[in-house]
Amino acid sequence: MKRTSTIVFAILTFWFLGGMVEPAAAQRRRVKRAKVVRVHHRVVVRRAHVRYAHHPRWGTVVTVRPAAAVAVRAGRNSYFFADGVYYAQGGAGYMIVRPVRGIRIRVLPVGYRTIVIGPRNYFYYYGTYYALADGGEYQVVDPPLGAVVDALPDGYEVKSIDGVEYYVLDGVYYAEVDAPEFEDGVGYEVVKPG
Repeated sequence: MKRTSTIVFAILTFWFLGGMVEPAAAQRRRVKRAKVVRVHHRVVVRRAHVRYAHHPRWGTVVTVRPAAAVAVRAGRNSYFFADGVYYAQGGAGYMIVRPVRGIRIRVLPVGYRTIVIGPRNYFYYYGTYYALADGGEYQVVDPPLGAVVDALPDGYEVKSIDGVEYYVLDGVYYAEVDAPEFEDGVGYEVVKPG
């Protein structure tokens, strides 16, 4: 009986200590910063807009803009900005639009992603790229070549060129790439097709 208790104690101790070591090893693995592995898929394998599924699609018209929308201007055009979405006033209400290059905002939308390309930081949310401008504001810029993002807004097309499929959004081509730093391991890189 005493021998059985000793064996059970030894097994439980080993199991307990083994359980303590495994989480520590798992934490060490999570601390490492993953690198983007640019392996272009030949065929599109998933829907790219899952993260933004709750946002309205570009081109949608709503009768009332959000109460928290902030007015922003670009040249002679006026827009309203709320939660990363831009609205342009029209005859039937407010259309969800892609912002034009040069629009400036003071605060980035919640959930934006930082993209580092060379010495420059870009910020991305819902299909829009920003760069830090004078005065601490963020200015809408063209998508930088090589940027890898975790999702695209709904409204993209899938086009095949020379047997490779691309996501095309507002004239910008994205290739699906392996990106272990994102939750599902898939990213979308701004590329020149072909």
